[in-house]
Amino acid sequence: MTPDQPTSQTATSSLGMTLVSGLETSGRQLVTALMCGEPGGPTPASAYGDEQTGALELGVELAEDLQRQASDGRRGNTIVELSADADPQSIGLAMEHVLAERRGAMASTPGDDEAGLVIGPREFVTVASISDVRRLLFQEGTSLPDDADASATLVGQLEFATVIVLTAADAHPAGVVSETCALIQQLNPTAAITTPAAATELGRRLRPIRPRLAHQLASTAGWMLRLDEHTHFPPAGGPLDCHVFNEPRPLHPERLATALGGLTPDRVGLIARSRGLFRLASRTDHVGDWSSTGSSIQLGASGLASSDPDAPIGTTIAFFGKNLRTDTIDAALRDCALTDDELIAGPASWHGYADPFPGWE
Repeated sequence: MTPDQPTSQTATSSLGMTLVSGLETSGRQLVTALMCGEPGGPTPASAYGDEQTGALELGVELAEDLQRQASDGRRGNTIVELSADADPQSIGLAMEHVLAERRGAMASTPGDDEAGLVIGPREFVTVASISDVRRLLFQEGTSLPDDADASATLVGQLEFATVIVLTAADAHPAGVVSETCALIQQLNPTAAITTPAAATELGRRLRPIRPRLAHQLASTAGWMLRLDEHTHFPPAGGPLDCHVFNEPRPLHPERLATALGGLTPDRVGLIARSRGLFRLASRTDHVGDWSSTGSSIQLGASGLASSDPDAPIGTTIAFFGKNLRTDTIDAALRDCALTDDELIAGPASWHGYADPFPGWE
């Protein structure tokens, strides 16, 4: 138990919400049912939102419903099964924003009966099939048309979880299961990894609601910890590992576009996931967001302006994968950095470079 977990919290002094996400509907439904104590029947989770409801709207709706339940005298825990394409991070952060505003209002009315009640997300549970992880991140088997979206969704759900329930373990050799768990632990070092058999106990034994849990998860993904120079990770000592690339100079957009085509498993090893921030010489005002999942890569805006105090000086990216040829990765990306002559020419020249990447909103 971490220091910020209130040890005096009880089932009668808190109302939490456990959110269950996962690509595979059958596995997600099974785990939700087991957590609810209903393994043979439909889950009692309420229906929230619809196909048009965005993650932020859903987070607000869940927070408001949690508040209504508390006002009606309910205590303990509510389990909600999310859709296959759910973005638990956006949902969780929106929930905490709404609930923080409520706590601020409660502080001004100390006589309220609910003033001592703790309300918030209790767990973020991701249900993931080992088969999906192998196909989407290890790039095994036949790819499907929607794999790019599915792999990004899967990684988002794995990285933003307090508990990860792995299904289909009996369909794979023990070594494959172990290797899959090792990658997941690299992507989310703080999550507990378990099996559906433990779901009933997970629903029965409730951990205390942790303050700002969603915000903590949003800052402890494996890639973020790897890019933090103050965080120490011992070498993995096996084929699965993480490599961090750093380059202080801006990247030439055309050379970067060419280099991306060479980051293939046969050349650089298997890159299952990479994430970080990068600088394009042709876009000096903003910092780019680098994100790859499986065979798909997305380069977009990070939301950071170059003048932001949190903005990196250059490019910093964490690569997670198997049998990574780190020297080859470094050489390919370092060749994209501006040369001495290009650097001396300055931004007025850089803005004239041909830039094949889509615009950033």
